[in-house]
Amino acid sequence: MIPTRVAVFLLLLFGVIFPTFSCISNATDVVLSEQGTLIWVVIMLTVVVIACAYVAGSVLTNANYTVFAKDELYHLGFSVAILVGFSSLVLLSCNVADLFYTSFFHNIEGSLQGDCFNENSMQATASCYMGLVKGDATSLSKSYIKNYLDKLMDSTFAWSIQLPLVNSYTSTAGAYKRIISNQYDLILNSFLVPALMSVSMQKIVLDFIRENIIQWILPAAFVLRVFIPTRQMGNILIALALGLYILVPFMYVFNFAMYDASNSSEDCQNMKDAVCDNAVDGSCSSPAQACSNPNSFWNVGRLIPVAFFLPNLTIVILITFLSCMHKALRVIG
Repeated sequence: MIPTRVAVFLLLLFGVIFPTFSCISNATDVVLSEQGTLIWVVIMLTVVVIACAYVAGSVLTNANYTVFAKDELYHLGFSVAILVGFSSLVLLSCNVADLFYTSFFHNIEGSLQGDCFNENSMQATASCYMGLVKGDATSLSKSYIKNYLDKLMDSTFAWSIQLPLVNSYTSTAGAYKRIISNQYDLILNSFLVPALMSVSMQKIVLDFIRENIIQWILPAAFVLRVFIPTRQMGNILIALALGLYILVPFMYVFNFAMYDASNSSEDCQNMKDAVCDNAVDGSCSSPAQACSNPNSFWNVGRLIPVAFFLPNLTIVILITFLSCMHKALRVIG
């Protein structure tokens, strides 16, 4: 079995030999270009502490100081190795993920087609697709609000017959439309508005990950990783940065592939009886009419997994990754 330390360095070397152009190839330079100057200050401070501990151990013949100095020197060397090779690690991770979603999902009919697939990275693709889903949720919400108000206004229609010297009769002929209006209102407030809020927040998070993880989170992670009392916190932040920058966009690309696949008219027509409502969907005399209606329950149902279930699944997988990555960093350095 290959030792863990050897496996890590082989992965770093593999990332240098087989780079990919769709990921940040100079992640180390990006880390050092922002708040990364603090890293060198902390490294020098740690070197001074290690040197003082070694001198104290030699002068006072105290083995505890000497062991402490050697142990911290190893940790410092490993931190520097991670910092220098982090670009290769990002390249390797992106390369594997890009290869997977490019070769697999590109061959699925109706999946990852259009401008989003032509983006140059998973992060950009995930953000682009989230923008499309947000657009679908916004259009549906606007349409349901308009229909809700139209039916509510139509429900007030009434006509009267007045017989002189006898009586007058009034009939609220459009009152039944209040029920249809309530259907629009129920779906809007129970599903569409929460889905739109969820998708909008996810879009903000994906854009933040795309623009700030490498530039800000990683420098702080390496500063904490090198500094002795906060080493475990640094390990957690390094794992978090890798998970957010690599794993989360990959999972979102996977999720949006399923969202695209659910756009198939054949699948909708097979579920026509379950998603069709004559009042809200209009004429449901044929599956094609039910599925072509932009207000159909099928289009509402497509938003629910993307807005609620799949993000929670991504969070669960991310937490599992963070736990495993933190344990690995804790064991090897």
